[in-house]
Amino acid sequence: MRQGWRAAALGAATLTMTTVVGCSSTSDDSAAGTPSSQTSADAAASAAATAAPGTYGAPVDPSMPNPTDVATDTPAITAPGETVPVVVTYSGWTDTSAAVEFGAYVAGIVEAGGTCTLTLTAGATTASAEVTAGPDASSTYCPTMAIPGAELAAGPWQAVVSYESSSTSGQSDPVTVTVP
Repeated sequence: MRQGWRAAALGAATLTMTTVVGCSSTSDDSAAGTPSSQTSADAAASAAATAAPGTYGAPVDPSMPNPTDVATDTPAITAPGETVPVVVTYSGWTDTSAAVEFGAYVAGIVEAGGTCTLTLTAGATTASAEVTAGPDASSTYCPTMAIPGAELAAGPWQAVVSYESSSTSGQSDPVTVTVP
């Protein structure tokens, strides 16, 4: 019962404040018949309604480049037959899968059907995993490549991700991963 009374009192107070604020004028000049100046909310709404599409207001730091320019840049596409860079996006041992996992993408080429290969090397021992690459908006992605820990001895391993298709090839810089 006590909470119902509080809720009713709170609702009445909110309604009263809304009515008072909604009925009050924004300047003393409006009572004298002089038009009041535009509120900042009205000015912002008016500016937004008349702005060109894609205009989002002034940048915080005017010396910085306009961020909307980046989205319209054309991707740099590598010609077929050239060597392309392979970029590792994540790497390392994963406890949940008990495996070494890698992700990567092939910069500058958009194509389907290529193969991404993760190769781990420790001394004379190697282990590898292959996945089929897929096209993305401006690159070719390599889905997660995993090599189970059961195939690997504990210690540091050198890892390289390579990519090969009928027209393009490349590889990443070496990355060291540690198997626990």
